Amino acid sequence: MLVLGIDTSGYANAVGVTDGEKVLADLTFPAKTDSLEQIVANIDDALKCAGLTLEDIGGIGVGLGPGSWTGIRVGVTVGKVLAFSTGKPLAGIPTLEVLAYQAIVEASLVCAVIPTGAGDAVYAACYQLQAGVVGRVGDYFIGSVKDLTGMIKEPVVLAGDTGASYMQTLRDGIIKAGIAVTNITAVPGGAAVARLASERLERGERADVLGLEPLYLKESTARAFVNRYAAKTKGWGGS
Repeated sequence: MLVLGIDTSGYANAVGVTDGEKVLADLTFPAKTDSLEQIVANIDDALKCAGLTLEDIGGIGVGLGPGSWTGIRVGVTVGKVLAFSTGKPLAGIPTLEVLAYQAIVEASLVCAVIPTGAGDAVYAACYQLQAGVVGRVGDYFIGSVKDLTGMIKEPVVLAGDTGASYMQTLRDGIIKAGIAVTNITAVPGGAAVARLASERLERGERADVLGLEPLYLKESTARAFVNRYAAKTKGWGGS
C-alpha cells in the first residue's frame, strides 16, 4: 500500500511516502511557520519526489505528538482534511512510537524521549518488538529525567536527541545504576510515520477521521491521561 506520512510535532515538518517496506520519499522541511499552506506545500514536494500524486496514495498516517502544541494540531488537521476529502483511510501514530521504530532492534528495549520544553521534564515511553510489531511496554511517562532514570530496570536503547543535556543526564544516571545503555539519535520521520500507518491500516485499524485528536501531554493532565489509556506500572523491564 502506498502511504503518505506526516509529522509536524517538532521543529521541522517531516513528510514521507512508503510502498510496503520501500521508502519512496523521506523529507524534512524547516517549520518556519505552522501554516496549513506550508505543510500542504511540503506534502506536494514529497509526492513529487516519489513520482506520485495524492490520488495514487492508498492511506495516510499522521504523527499525534507529544510535541509542539500548534505544530501537532495543524499537522493532524491537515491529515484529517486530506483523509476526509479523498476518502483515504487514516491512522494516527504517537510520535514517541515513531522515534522508537527508528531505533528498534530484535529483543531490545527502546526508550523514546521528547522534551516537554519545561525544565528537565520529558515525555517518554518504552517499546519492544512484539510478534514483529512495535509495541509499547507500560505507561506513557511525563516527568523529570531523574524519575525516568529510576524507571529503567534493564539494558535499554535511548532514542531521541542524544546530544541534548537531558539525554546525557538520563544516560549517565542509567549507567550509574549499573544498566547498559545505547544512544541512537532519532527525530520524527515522515517515512517512519507512513510505515507504521501502513501496518495499522493493513490490520484494519483505521482512525475515526472526525474524532482523531493529538496526544498533547502536559504535567497537569498527565495523570488523567495515564488513567484513561493505560494501566499503572512501577517501571520498565526487570522483575
